[in-house]
Order: sequence, then structure tokens, then C-alpha cells
Amino acid sequence: MAQKYAFLIDAERCIFCRACVVACKLENHVGSQWQRNDVILIGPDQTKNPAMYPVFMNCQHCEKPACIAACPVENKAIEKRDDGVVLIIPDKCVGDEMCVYACPYGALRLAPRKNKYGYNVVDKCTYCVHKLDRDADAPGSNQPACVMTCPNRALEFGLRDELMAKVRREGREILNIDKYGMGPGNIILKPREVRVANALTGSKMMSVAGWSFDLKDLRVGNSADVTPVG
Repeated sequence: MAQKYAFLIDAERCIFCRACVVACKLENHVGSQWQRNDVILIGPDQTKNPAMYPVFMNCQHCEKPACIAACPVENKAIEKRDDGVVLIIPDKCVGDEMCVYACPYGALRLAPRKNKYGYNVVDKCTYCVHKLDRDADAPGSNQPACVMTCPNRALEFGLRDELMAKVRREGREILNIDKYGMGPGNIILKPREVRVANALTGSKMMSVAGWSFDLKDLRVGNSADVTPVG
């Protein structure tokens, strides 16, 4: 059985520079009207601890992808590889956006780019799949562009089992975003509290669990906002 790939996301390290978003665009020739990944900053809210929190809007490459189940195309326009990578097959896509609406993580977008049949196609994060089979010392390496660019190592990429072993060694907790039983593949570390409640007023602050992590509601650049070109 093939091992699965995953991102390890440590939001404590994120400085919200969004270099990962720019790197993805350059590596994958993503146009200015849409993006495959994003970082959303929620907050500030002084009743929560931490008061602000960056959320990474990447495809989760789920164990049971809702996008594949929703795709109406015969033989499916979305595939899941043995290594866990979920990919759009552009020339099978008819652009009806059923997968966009089905994804609970807001990871797919209809792009202003057409396939050979004239349909606008859905696009999303692919883990820079064209690099995965390269040697680590090859030009451009074999890591996703976002991981290579992050200046503070908020993103790591590798085999999921190895990343989980690292999390256990470091004693970190994982944020559970699997509300829908999809089995999201990426590992998101739960941020640790960074502030102390006001001892004089006795005010209380909620932990990160107080934040809403309904990722679909946080998505920007919805398909409806994209004007198809070409």
C-alpha cells in the first residue's frame, strides 16, 4: 500500500506574508484572477487566545473526497492517486462546479481557463505533483513551491506517517477539522495559548477552540467572482 503525502501546517510560525500564495502562482502558472491556495487571517478578537489566527486554504486531499463523489462526469473528472494526491483531469471537466459546492473546505475554484472542449475548468492545489518524482537535489527540488518559499517554516511536506511521528515526538496537538467524515489528509497543529487572562479584571479568554473553522465560509475568490477570459 502506497504511503500518503500531506502538509504539516504550524500556524504559530506563520507571519502572514503570503509568500506561499505567490510561489504557487509562479510555479503552476496560475493567473491573477484565481489561486490554488490562500491564507486567511481571522481576528483580531481579544476574547480568544490567540487573538488572531492564520488559516491555510489548501486542498485537504481527503481520504473520502466529496469532490469526486459529487462530480457528475461519467468515469469522473477527478481522480485520487494511490499516494493520496487528488487531481482534476482538465479535459474531462465540464465546469459545472458540483465539486466546488461539495467541498467542505472551500478548496476548489472555477478558473478562467478552458480545456480543449471550451469548458472552464476547476482548479485546486495539487501538492505540485509534477515535482514529486524528482530527486531532492534536482533543480527546483521535489517539494511544493509553497513549502520551499515559506520563510518561517510554517509549512512542511512529506509522507504523512513520518510527519505524524514528528508531531508525536514534539508533543503537539492536532486541530481536528474533520466535521464531515471526509478524512482530510493535511495535519494542522493546534496553536498554543499565547496570552494570560487579565488577573485584575478576572476576564476569561477562549482557547483556539473558540474560533470557527468552517473553512468554506472563509474562502475568498469564489468562482462567482471570476470573469472567464479567452
